[in-house]
Amino acid sequence: MNRIAKLSVIAAFSSLAFVAIPHAQDAKMEWPAEIEKTVQEFKGDKFTVVDVGTLSEQDQTRMWIEHATPEQRAALQAAVNGNAGLAAALKAKNVEMGNIAGAVQDANGSLTLYVR
Repeated sequence: MNRIAKLSVIAAFSSLAFVAIPHAQDAKMEWPAEIEKTVQEFKGDKFTVVDVGTLSEQDQTRMWIEHATPEQRAALQAAVNGNAGLAAALKAKNVEMGNIAGAVQDANGSLTLYVR
């Protein structure tokens, strides 16, 4: 490989590192789209409760939960309370509604709720 080609490859790989940095910073701020509506309309008993503290410091989910606004958390908690079946199931598992910090709907339709 000639020197110009090598330099082009090195430059290309170097620029990828700079592109990834802003994307990683944005990813931590992404609150799941329409999660409040999803939670409020959730039916069934296929849900999991996960303590945020069990997630690694670099986990994307943990990052967006930690950067959620008080308004986002309040809207999520209101959505949970607005779903009588889910709220009752969570209370039966001794989950404090005020500790709910995030939620995601999994690919199989189940719900994962994150608590602090």
